[in-house]
Amino acid sequence: MEILPGIHMVEGLRGANGYIAASEDSILIIDTGMPGSAAKFVEYIKKLGRNPSEVKNIVMTHADLDHSGSAAELKEITGARIAIHEGDAPNLSGEKELKKVSGIMGFLISFMGRFSKFSPIKPDIVLKDGDQIDGFNIIHTPGHSVGSICLYQPGQVVFAGDAILSDNKGNPTPPWKAASLDIVQARESVKKIAQLEFEVLLTGHGKPVVGDASTKLRTMIAKWP
Repeated sequence: MEILPGIHMVEGLRGANGYIAASEDSILIIDTGMPGSAAKFVEYIKKLGRNPSEVKNIVMTHADLDHSGSAAELKEITGARIAIHEGDAPNLSGEKELKKVSGIMGFLISFMGRFSKFSPIKPDIVLKDGDQIDGFNIIHTPGHSVGSICLYQPGQVVFAGDAILSDNKGNPTPPWKAASLDIVQARESVKKIAQLEFEVLLTGHGKPVVGDASTKLRTMIAKWP
C-alpha cells in the first residue's frame, strides 16, 4: 500500500509492520517482520517493477523479533547492508539476548517465537542519534528498548517503530508499559518526536496516521494522565 509517493507499507506481514521507501536510485526497507516474512517484501518490490537487488539498506527501528526476524534472510536475498542503533546492535548480533517483556505481550512474543527461528546477524552499519541514512534523519528514542530509533524526513514522515503505536482507525496511541524497558523514558521519547513536524506517522503496530500527524500526536500527549 502506497502511503506517500515512494513510501509503502508491506501488508500481510506476521509481527510488526514493515515499510519500503523507494527512490529512483535505491530502495530502503524499514523493519522486516517476523522470521519468514522476506518473501512478502520481495513480492512487493517486484510489483513495483523493481529488483530486490536495488535494496541498499535495511534499517531496524529496534532488535525485537517481530521487527528484525527476517533481516538475515533479506540481506541474503538482496545483498543490502543491515543498520541498527548501537544500543540494540548486540541484541541483533546475538551477543545479548533479545529483549524479554512481561504480561500478555511477553506471552504473545514467546508464543510466536516457538514457531520462528531467529537468525542473529551482525549489522553493517551501527547508527547513532543524528546520523542520516538514505535521506532520513535518525532520532534515538529509547524506552521501548535501549536502541530504539525513529527515521524522520522533515515535514513528511516519521517511521516510529514501537516508540509510538496507533489504533485501527489511524490514531496515535501511547507506548505499552508491558512492552517497554523503561516506560518513563518511553514517554519522554514520544514528547521528543512530538516536537517535530510531519504529515504521516508510520508505527510498528497499527494503521498509518495520515494527515497532520504531528498535531494528532501532540493532541494525544495533551490527554495523557
